[in-house]
Amino acid sequence: MQIFSRPASSQDVDVLVLLESEARKSLDNFRGADRLASEVPEIGSRWLEELNNDAVFILVGGIDSVVMGYLVARNAEKLNNQIATIEQVFVTNDARNLGVGDALVSSALTWAREHKLNALDALALPGDRETKNLYERSGLVARLITVTKKLN
Repeated sequence: MQIFSRPASSQDVDVLVLLESEARKSLDNFRGADRLASEVPEIGSRWLEELNNDAVFILVGGIDSVVMGYLVARNAEKLNNQIATIEQVFVTNDARNLGVGDALVSSALTWAREHKLNALDALALPGDRETKNLYERSGLVARLITVTKKLN
């Protein structure tokens, strides 16, 4: 069994569409999913466009040659510091706890270092302990927690 992580290509578009759909459905189990969905819109039919966007880094990962997960990081200037944000990371249930997610995050960290970014942020929803654990294993720790109360 060989775990891999590599930059996504146009040949991965169909699997990325399927994986993102599965990922979006899994968000419904967590608080804040509606807010995340509005702040990080679904890529859907725009995967090829995003693959050609220099500000976006997209990885796929899996076991042997089977793609079972993906990661999307977006590079943006924030407060005059180059900071990229992992907006999406998802691994199918069958590949969880096997190292696919760790390989994806590790590759994203390597990319951020190679591009001399000052930081790599990542998004996780409240209660999504698996994603938070994934990030923490790679040294990404919470630095800001946003709380809210709906008023209507």
